[in-house]
Amino acid sequence: MYDELARLVSRWLAAGHTPAAVRTHILRGLPDDGTPVHRPGGLLRYLLRDVPHAPAAPAPVPAPGAATAPPAARHPGPTRPSSRLVGLRECEGDHVQATLFRPVAEETLCRACSRPSLPCP
Repeated sequence: MYDELARLVSRWLAAGHTPAAVRTHILRGLPDDGTPVHRPGGLLRYLLRDVPHAPAAPAPVPAPGAATAPPAARHPGPTRPSSRLVGLRECEGDHVQATLFRPVAEETLCRACSRPSLPCP
């Protein structure tokens, strides 16, 4: 799946979108209403499959001495992840695609990987 997602992102970059624009598009597409994300790779594939038109040409450089907006107003900072994803951690176990879980303490493995008798999904 990594190769497929890399190809999708490269299409966005080839169309003239910046990495920050791709990240913002993905963050805006994440559910924030409590909907669980069972297949994060599939969600990324869905969000990245259609590449919008290339962004407009950059604005012309203002003449010296002309009033300009402060840099913070022109370039908004990164958006925060949805409230549903705050506190999740990616399992370090052997999974086909990324598996997120909510740790209780400092564990790095999901419940299925931390119990050897249960097969990893």
